[in-house]
Amino acid sequence: MREWTIQTSGTAEFTFLLFDRFSNQVLANALEPLRAANTFLRRPAFSWNIVTLDGAAVQSSAGMTVVPDGALDPTDRGSALILLPSYGYQALATDALSRQLRAASRRYTSIIGLDGGAWLLATAGLLDGRRATIHYDEIEAFSEAFPQVDIVRQRWIDDGDRLTASGAVTAFELMMHLIARRHGTALTIRIATLFAAPDATTPGPLEPPGGDRRIRRALAEMEANIETPLPLGQISQRAGCRQKDLERRFTKAFGAPPRKVYQRIRLNAARNLVEETNLSLSEVATRSGYENAAAFSRAFRETFGLSPRAARLR
Repeated sequence: MREWTIQTSGTAEFTFLLFDRFSNQVLANALEPLRAANTFLRRPAFSWNIVTLDGAAVQSSAGMTVVPDGALDPTDRGSALILLPSYGYQALATDALSRQLRAASRRYTSIIGLDGGAWLLATAGLLDGRRATIHYDEIEAFSEAFPQVDIVRQRWIDDGDRLTASGAVTAFELMMHLIARRHGTALTIRIATLFAAPDATTPGPLEPPGGDRRIRRALAEMEANIETPLPLGQISQRAGCRQKDLERRFTKAFGAPPRKVYQRIRLNAARNLVEETNLSLSEVATRSGYENAAAFSRAFRETFGLSPRAARLR
């Protein structure tokens, strides 16, 4: 089970490997959530660079030229190598590329295949015995070509250190999943609002593991009732389940009980008020559902690693 905790330090380093005829939309959907996360967290929680196999510029399927930061370096390491082929990717699956990808899998914590990326990973043997997905148009061909891969008709798949997504919209969803895994669902709620993506009450990028509607409803109630927090019993009732059931669902999905998740949502709102407004800290505490300013300051420090006053000064 993954623990639902905020990461107060460290930067996740992503390398995007582009190929000719990559999709502009897939790239944007994968990059922009990371940029937004840094904006909201006010620190470089994520960094990225764009590379090609030889360091030469590539053209997207729409004809946009992208000049990379360099070539795929055989010594580079990082949190994830993200493959982004969109058209003609079967022709890219050469022995030379497979060797490079197998070597990269030993240097990067995760390997991610977006759009047609799963095909390249499977060719390299990096999906053997793994669950994976690919663009829906290629499901049948993929299954025939790689019987050793457990192909699933799903929008995106997280199989530990191998992740795959089936297209442009699902690339956004997968990146939101990765952000939530490190920094919590409350942050992805803010990012979804920024991009006018579906909110916590509708299926989409914020959908919890398993598509649990009761969790979505509970999250929506928490987000809507920050200044005057609702009792968990009332949230459970509005979510359509018993409190013990809701606690079980949250612990399974986020590794934390609903009380802790609710606190994080309130403190995220508080941090925004601290950094974006001139409200007094006592007023921020009140608007975040804290009657006691000392208790608010203590919870803020425990969550973000600094006091509300220090966050404002920074």
